[in-house]
Amino acid sequence: MQQQPNMQPHMQGNMMPNAQAGSQGQGQNAPNAPFGAHEIIGMNEVLQATSANAEVLNFLAHHTQDPQVRQLLERQAQAMEQHYVEGVRVLQTNSPMGGQGYQTSMHTQPKLGLRHPTYPAPNLQAQAPSDRAICAVALNLHKFGAMMCTMFALECANPQFRTFLMTSASLCDRMAYDLFAYMNQKGDYQVATLQKNTTQTMIDSYQMPGGMAQPGMPQAPNVQ
Repeated sequence: MQQQPNMQPHMQGNMMPNAQAGSQGQGQNAPNAPFGAHEIIGMNEVLQATSANAEVLNFLAHHTQDPQVRQLLERQAQAMEQHYVEGVRVLQTNSPMGGQGYQTSMHTQPKLGLRHPTYPAPNLQAQAPSDRAICAVALNLHKFGAMMCTMFALECANPQFRTFLMTSASLCDRMAYDLFAYMNQKGDYQVATLQKNTTQTMIDSYQMPGGMAQPGMPQAPNVQ
């Protein structure tokens, strides 16, 4: 009986180039994604964190004893919620951001220097966290939020996303400063300082470029 020739190698040889060509053709004809991977992931992370932070701040507000802290945290929770809504709009419509809905409420001069600081140990038997602990938790939320939003913003190619994320970082910065200002006035967040002569020596060590007057020094008149 005559053996039939093996057609499989020949068929594979004919089929593989066509399959590869089809795959390449699909890649060439497929439209590009409208956004980069990094920026979509970044927006997703920030929006989820913003939503969660709004809930946490509102929860903490209702466990404070000081009405000033409660009002501050409630205002921050509402601003976070508004910022989340704005972020969803930017993500889904790729449109520019609207106005910013949060302004700092603290305009007092911070107290510098150590004033007999005391930092109590954690009380795991307490029925509710202290106002000091609540403020510290909220402050750290904003600090890490500012760093995270800045990091994601720097990876964005889309200008609308980049603006939203940098605005998110600025929002966290302003909220963090409000909490710091409150804690600073209460003595819960004290700012250590250097000796006065050391501070002034460091400040005076910087020189301006040639022809420019030192800050605070009168500039010589320009004589024609």
